[in-house]
Amino acid sequence: MKKIIKILSIVMVLAIAVCSLASCGTDNAVTAEAGKADEATQANQAKSGDLIFGTNAEFPPFEYVSAAGVIDTFDGIDMQIAKKIAEDNGYTPKISNIEFDSLIISLQKGQIDAIIAGMTITEDRKESVDFSIPYYTATQVMIVKDGSEIKKAADMDGKTIAVVQGYTGETVVEKMGYEHVSFKKGTECIMELVNGKCDVVVIDSATAQKYVADNDGLVIVEDESAFENEEYGIAVKKGNTQLLDKINASIETMLANGTISSWAAQYTDNL
Repeated sequence: MKKIIKILSIVMVLAIAVCSLASCGTDNAVTAEAGKADEATQANQAKSGDLIFGTNAEFPPFEYVSAAGVIDTFDGIDMQIAKKIAEDNGYTPKISNIEFDSLIISLQKGQIDAIIAGMTITEDRKESVDFSIPYYTATQVMIVKDGSEIKKAADMDGKTIAVVQGYTGETVVEKMGYEHVSFKKGTECIMELVNGKCDVVVIDSATAQKYVADNDGLVIVEDESAFENEEYGIAVKKGNTQLLDKINASIETMLANGTISSWAAQYTDNL
């Protein structure tokens, strides 16, 4: 009987040992797979040959849809920059058109490689993504109907203000403490203004020029004391230094040789 008990004890010890080893093996496998997945994200562009930029093509002159697009049907200053970055690094540029407030989530999920969408570099966004060096400086302005009594930012108090959801204009108006209505597209805000359903639209300066050029009776109101300059950057997934270094190198060259300034002048002159 003692021998049988001893044999059973040995079997149980061996079984526990095997289970422990199996458990450790599973944990190690999970860790290894997680590491591989992260490496795969980092090297996604090199494997596919494509560099996928996420944008929101509702922000002329930086990104919009055109029959004579720079990348497929997508045109604008940002599209020129995206194409040049891809070409500099031996990639094929691809565009994924996404709602602005979903861009960062798409980047974090690995659905896109980078964001180029006239995105302002902010401390809040830095918590979620890594930004390139700035490539463009802009500011917020107000679009109103000609003859409007709104002459400065403080005059918006008590008025109906339209902004684009997720844009800097929305953040600025919220910080001012003014009530506002948010829309998915800048064109929707402008239609509200044209149709008399709002009093003012707050949006980036270059885009405001485009909308005013396209719609008679609208004018731009600036207020440097209320709206600070902001810088646009290209966002990549946190920790993706390999891609970020390549993007920064291209931007530095384009800034140094005046390429970005030339594109900005070209697109704003054609408004």
